[in-house]
Amino acid sequence: MTCFRPRWLLGAAIAALLLGSASLSVADETSASDKLRILYANRFTFNDEKLPLITVEIASGIRTAKISAKSGVVVRPDGEGGASVLADGTDAWLIHAEQTVPALILDWTVVDTLGPDDAAGIAAALAKWKANGFEPKAFDIGSVFGVDGEVIDSRETRIAIDPVARGKGAARAVEIAKKFSVATSVHQELVRRPTGILVAENHGTVVRNASVLWFAPSRTDQTLTIADVPVGIGGSQLTSTKEDRRYWGSVYVTLGADGTLVVVNAVSEDKLLAGIVPSEMFPEAPDSALEAQAIAARTELLQKIGRRNLTDPFLLCSTQQCQVYAGAGQEHPRTTRAVAKTRGIVLLRDGGGMVDVRYSASCGGHSEDNDAIWDGQPDPSLRGRRDQPSASKAANATRVTADNLEKFLAESPDKSWCGQPKLGKARFRWTQRVAVEDLMTRVGAEFPAIGRVTAIVPGKRGVSGRIGALTLRGEKGNVEVTGDLRIRRLLGGLKSSLFAVDVEGPIARPTAFVFRGAGFGHGVGMCQMGAIGMADAGKTHTEILKHYYRGTHLKKLY
Repeated sequence: MTCFRPRWLLGAAIAALLLGSASLSVADETSASDKLRILYANRFTFNDEKLPLITVEIASGIRTAKISAKSGVVVRPDGEGGASVLADGTDAWLIHAEQTVPALILDWTVVDTLGPDDAAGIAAALAKWKANGFEPKAFDIGSVFGVDGEVIDSRETRIAIDPVARGKGAARAVEIAKKFSVATSVHQELVRRPTGILVAENHGTVVRNASVLWFAPSRTDQTLTIADVPVGIGGSQLTSTKEDRRYWGSVYVTLGADGTLVVVNAVSEDKLLAGIVPSEMFPEAPDSALEAQAIAARTELLQKIGRRNLTDPFLLCSTQQCQVYAGAGQEHPRTTRAVAKTRGIVLLRDGGGMVDVRYSASCGGHSEDNDAIWDGQPDPSLRGRRDQPSASKAANATRVTADNLEKFLAESPDKSWCGQPKLGKARFRWTQRVAVEDLMTRVGAEFPAIGRVTAIVPGKRGVSGRIGALTLRGEKGNVEVTGDLRIRRLLGGLKSSLFAVDVEGPIARPTAFVFRGAGFGHGVGMCQMGAIGMADAGKTHTEILKHYYRGTHLKKLY
């Protein structure tokens, strides 16, 4: 039985291997020679079917785990190629940890980000911050690999300074940003892995191993069941909602940074995407829309490798921050077919590299620039545009502003791709009333000094009209609020930040604010309702993706 047998490496750091060349055998990366290497490796491997194997968080911060399978569970302390244990019967294995020691993680303040090949720029940045009295360090993240002569590179080099204890980096980054007038972020460095003994028990059979234990069903066509998986907060024990979930492939149990258990699924890309895509788009959507979604989700998945969860023993978390994954049983035949039909196809920039894929439920008739929603440089593949069947260059160049907002909000749904699907009508235009008393529950907790809110004044708007900054005027003072998601949450969970504001009651002391808005979500990249509208009109997945991601092309990697 094959539990996990990688043969092709998808390189990280500097090395790149060309897919399609002669098969290259490598040492089993879950063997006893270095059983933790794959857990923290900044890359993924390919299985016997030449599909990427991804390690995805199932649960973390838990004290015990329970694993079972209908056909029985095989325990492999050292992964594939090592000893294995199959207890009698199909009862669950119970896992806990002993003699645990937490990891040592440092928070660094990132003060510059450069291309990995910019040796002169990296040297200059290091010298600059050394002259400022720090001992800077360069961290390389991301991955690089070659396919049919085309190099796909998601690497970058972060210049970081002033390491502090884990959890204190955010405050320190703010201080440095103010002092030196630079944009900062936090980079975590895993200085020392957590250690301990993993213990698995099953009716008198006990398996003990340092730091990790691997599990697989005794039959490859079966799934593993993980009991009591925390639901709703990224696999964390901080939620009281739990459910049993099934998973394809193998599962390993290891230690998190705090010494508690982390349960991780090592699953092939096709099985993973088959579980993800139905949660991203309605399975009843037209085929070409589902195919576009499958390609977008695959590109997003691979683009994140080596750029997220750098101190965690897995490549991807299972939350909205990464891609929501709830294991086996979530699949739908139509989305699974879309994943299979687009096998190995990703979206690349014409200038090289994978697209930083973003998508939202509905752009409301106009998508948004990436830098208007999140910090960072403008991305030429993520430029806002009119979501219209026959939008001219002039129309695409037209911004939604305070002056033409009312006209835009009054547009017929039939003028936009995302307004045409029946499922998208409620997301295309919407109205939400928020009583001042309800608003103050949130605003008062965060900004108590301004008193009762008397006015909401939109400020900076992006190309789509989405608000990047607004002023809350209160009876005792004013405050500026920035950021798309923060604004939406603070004002009562609005569908988007593309809205106009009306008041109910006296102007000087309103009783409620009424938000009239467009779209659902941040509006960057592919508009999922728009993709469905385009598919209904007979557009292919290629046409859909090129409409929403300009300057791109499709490439079959495997």
